[in-house]
Amino acid sequence: MDSQSKEQFFKIFFIKVRATFFILWNKIKSILDFVADKELSFYAASLSFYTIFAIVPLLLIIFSIFLNLPNFQSQIARIRDFILSNILPTHTEVISQYLDTFMQNSSSLGMMGLGYALIASVMFFRNYEYIAAKMFNSTPRKFFDSLLMYWTMITLFPVALAFSIYFSGEVQKTLKGTANLNLVFDLIPYILTWAIFFLLFKLSANKPLKLLSLLSASILTTIIWLLTKWGFVYYVFYNQTYKSVYGSISIFLFLMLWIYVSWFIILYGMRFCEGFGTNFGKTLEEKYGISTTEV
Repeated sequence: MDSQSKEQFFKIFFIKVRATFFILWNKIKSILDFVADKELSFYAASLSFYTIFAIVPLLLIIFSIFLNLPNFQSQIARIRDFILSNILPTHTEVISQYLDTFMQNSSSLGMMGLGYALIASVMFFRNYEYIAAKMFNSTPRKFFDSLLMYWTMITLFPVALAFSIYFSGEVQKTLKGTANLNLVFDLIPYILTWAIFFLLFKLSANKPLKLLSLLSASILTTIIWLLTKWGFVYYVFYNQTYKSVYGSISIFLFLMLWIYVSWFIILYGMRFCEGFGTNFGKTLEEKYGISTTEV
């Protein structure tokens, strides 16, 4: 190969490399532009605000359903620990004590208490429905359709969760001592967390979603959420200065912070789910004619 041919070869090679990097950069830029919603932090703050008001009524409903399920009483403690550890990874025992107090006082709520629980729940669901529609670029459900779907979710979620934990507990008892299955049992809480995100994205979109998009986004969200949860626990455990500054109120501050962070991750997961399904706005397809294969 003479010098002129070598020069021509390297020239073509660098042109192709430059074009490839240009396409990759535009792909990354299109993903960031699609996902990085400037209002997402405000949406997470709004959901956190409504969650603080609605979390107690919703927990009362969920645990009331648990207590009325036959044959699941032996698993109530595990179910309770699973739910509370996800609401606040640290100081779970304090949240549990408050919840016990609320449960004991729930029978004496009266009409005012029931009215508050209903209004707080409806406000939360309407706010969530509006924001989820923004994340998925879909049309919000009508009021009664939204109310029916989310109350159905609240009713069915405890049943499904109780059955899953009860079933895994019974299997563990039957196969106790089988070393090869210990890893599988240890993964059950993570699988349940992924299943919750998967169903949440699927039901919140109010439009058909590709299966691969749902799987990818829910797995990615689960991994990021679990890693963030581990980091949150690590920070609270090793950073004790907050106790001297905020005292006992620090638990409530951490609860609000964790709820905000969780919603932030969930909303980004929704944007990624929408992006995976639409090639992140089909920016490359419009610019370069690169076709995408639907899954």
